[in-house]
Amino acid sequence: MTIVTRFAPSPTGLLHIGGARTALYNYLYAKKNKGKFKLRIEDTDKERSKDSFSKDIYENMKWLGLEWDEKVIYQSENISAHVELAEKLLKENKAYRCYCTKEEIENARSKAKKDKKPYRYDRKYRDFKDILNKPYVIRVKIPLNTKTVLNDKILGKIVVNNNELDDFIILRTDKTPTYMLSVVADDKLMGITDVIRGDDHLTNTFKQLILFNLLGWKTPSFSHIPLIHSKEGSKLSKRHGDLSVKQYKENKYLPEALLNYLLRLGWGYGDKEFFSIEEAVSLFNLKGVGKSPAKFDQKKLDNVNNYYYKKIPLEELIKIIKDYYNIENYTEDYLKKLLLVFHERSENITDLIENINYMLKEKEIVFSEQASNIIKSTKKEVLNIIFNSLKNVDAWFAPNIENTLKKVANDLELKLFNVAAPVRAAVTGKSHSPSIFKILELLGQENALERIKKSF
Repeated sequence: MTIVTRFAPSPTGLLHIGGARTALYNYLYAKKNKGKFKLRIEDTDKERSKDSFSKDIYENMKWLGLEWDEKVIYQSENISAHVELAEKLLKENKAYRCYCTKEEIENARSKAKKDKKPYRYDRKYRDFKDILNKPYVIRVKIPLNTKTVLNDKILGKIVVNNNELDDFIILRTDKTPTYMLSVVADDKLMGITDVIRGDDHLTNTFKQLILFNLLGWKTPSFSHIPLIHSKEGSKLSKRHGDLSVKQYKENKYLPEALLNYLLRLGWGYGDKEFFSIEEAVSLFNLKGVGKSPAKFDQKKLDNVNNYYYKKIPLEELIKIIKDYYNIENYTEDYLKKLLLVFHERSENITDLIENINYMLKEKEIVFSEQASNIIKSTKKEVLNIIFNSLKNVDAWFAPNIENTLKKVANDLELKLFNVAAPVRAAVTGKSHSPSIFKILELLGQENALERIKKSF
């Protein structure tokens, strides 16, 4: 049997990191078993579903490298088939028409709340035989006085008494199918053998198992992943920061870093921390998925991103900075020397792009308050001596520049810092930088002296 998994997001928002992790686990499980990974867009909520969100899902799954097999399935295109299934269950006496009004249901809910009891539909029309000329929904006739058993591949065996379940609605008064029916119908249509999803769907699973059985279909295997929580232990929400894949992409996180972090967010393989996608496919198994909620740690994600950032070859970094700076007038050799200096001192791509700004900026650099104060607090006489000494350097290389500034410091009986600091402030606009001697070499004597002259 070919293993077939699916990722089935609703296009009612951007692809969330929780959804991305679910997609990743489904992808890995399918590929590990030489099966298929499919994508279904559950777009039956017409008010909230948007094409822009569907596009976001496609683009960011591809950015992560989670390519799906076969064409995308849109749930909305299968509605007529879902309606037919509801009518089939009704005809077979496995479902029934419920004529309760919204007011009746709300009154019953209010009474249950007042009595401090959980609301459960009273099955008023379960055995009602007549057909009334009034609006109705179709409810499933839950098999009573029996139990539904779920053998979950992660959570283990879970048993629910059917009497505790509602006769849930499968067709609304406007003749549109509910999520519960559509999911079962489409999983059957797509030949899904394994459903891997968040454990917030656990209650739904028992209802879906009942539907599979009532329809006489083989049930897929189910695996429920504990949700992602914040470091404090609460359910992850937007107040905890950037949660969409799009946001991480725009913040220049690396896709392999985000993928690696999400892989380890609830799954492990010994003490191994970093996985290529090939290693992940080879080693992934559901036994490695924990049963407790995983805690999202932004600092840990940043560390993983830094690990992958440090591995980027200089040739790739040149391609990256090309999108932000005009580098046509620089040789590849120069750019490699430049990036070699800044790569190690930067934590990520955003950091790198910002740090090299004063090296490649065509317009005047911007001075920080600290940098301005350093120059202002240095005596004019000292600044002039520094400028003239640098002007007389014959071979403009870092060691020669360093020796020159050391001599100035020695002659003026100053610490080297007090000589180098105003130079750094003048050419970078900052109070901190990589080796100022290397910075001056890379800027070139003419450019460096021009900046120093303007600032001193």
